[in-house]
Amino acid sequence: MLEFPGRLGLPQRHLWFPFTQPNAMYEEGGPIVLVRGEGVWLQDVQGRRYLDGIGALEACAVGHGRHRLSQVAASQMRELAFIDVFRYASQPAMELASELVRISQPNLNRVFFTPGGSEAVEVALKLAFQYHYIRGERQRRKIITRQGAFHGVTFGAMNCDGRYFSTRNDIYLGPYRFGEIAMGPAKGEGWGLGARHTAGAEEFAAKVAELGPEHVAAIIVDPVATASAVACPPPEDLRKLRSLCDEHGILLIVDEVITGFGRCGCMFVSQLYGVEPDFLVLSKALSSGYMPIGATLISDKVVEVFSQGNPSDNVFTHGHTYGGHPVACAVALENLRILNEERLVDQALTKGEYMHQKLLSLSRHPSFVDARHVGLLHGLEFLNGDEVAGSFGSVRAAGVWLRKRCRDLGLITLMLHPGNVLLLAPPLIVSKAEIDQMVSIIDQALTDMEEVL
Repeated sequence: MLEFPGRLGLPQRHLWFPFTQPNAMYEEGGPIVLVRGEGVWLQDVQGRRYLDGIGALEACAVGHGRHRLSQVAASQMRELAFIDVFRYASQPAMELASELVRISQPNLNRVFFTPGGSEAVEVALKLAFQYHYIRGERQRRKIITRQGAFHGVTFGAMNCDGRYFSTRNDIYLGPYRFGEIAMGPAKGEGWGLGARHTAGAEEFAAKVAELGPEHVAAIIVDPVATASAVACPPPEDLRKLRSLCDEHGILLIVDEVITGFGRCGCMFVSQLYGVEPDFLVLSKALSSGYMPIGATLISDKVVEVFSQGNPSDNVFTHGHTYGGHPVACAVALENLRILNEERLVDQALTKGEYMHQKLLSLSRHPSFVDARHVGLLHGLEFLNGDEVAGSFGSVRAAGVWLRKRCRDLGLITLMLHPGNVLLLAPPLIVSKAEIDQMVSIIDQALTDMEEVL
């Protein structure tokens, strides 16, 4: 057994962390072990505090340490902890499904629960394929995604990877994939600098024409292109994608795992932009991360096809043991109540603009490239290309260094595609003073990085 007194103080080396080699975290001195959270703050085992600049992977909308949510979880466990969700329903699952239908677009009236976001994407993909199968268009086997996109790590969701900078799906999928990539840069109007990192409706249309629309089952997009450098497509882009899909009989999957439930100053970005998707994929802030849960909302058009035809074809043979978990559903319902009672969705707009202006003040740094956002979802781009990465050698290496420097200064954040876009997505309860602290830390970290260049 090995000791890691600097970070862990526990004799263990058994945990393998996501997206790492088995020993990477331990060779760096051992993982930081977090033991407590309150509001926007996290505390490690040694008592050091960190500002949570990414809301626990964009999930924790209402902040850490919400006793209301833990109390609801305990109460539901006492009443009914778990059931066979394949054949029976719990009251929280029924209520949550109805609430999601109430707050979403009018055409979305059916909900399929999953344990998380990747699984919710999987549901949408399988339903899309089966929808066309039932309708007799069995050649529709292609899914088109944006350049730089990330939609999850299950085998279906991996097919929707847009060559995200930190994935290696060529290893897992090999040549056997149904995903196709609409390559950028986006050329439509209103994009800004984020257009360099992703594709827009025009590029999707070109890809549809290349493949032949009769072979395309669905298009999947995050309306803010979050993983693709927080590219921030203009609202018209999603509307054009809806029109493209309607023209060619293609289904539209809108992935709002990150953007949903107030993050962008609205309940759902697709709703704000006036777009009705065929599938709305949700997770993360649905429960603020307090319980693992995801949901796929399904359009009436899709449900109608599954309600007719050959019974052996229209059964959706898919499910998750923990989909619609009664405790997760109860916590999600209470989380939605908090979002509503405290008007956190509205606050994301005003706080998001405040943070944006603060981030723009960092433009005095020679490494600064751009700051863009929708609500409280921000991307800060630095070092415009590998050729200016200096001693780091690449913008990706510089991004890793900057992320760790921010952490050492007391701010937890992460990097997005292509490795030099810093993400900020704090809990929606963040105060202006805490935003000031976050930006001050980034300011110092950029200064330190520029001295190393």
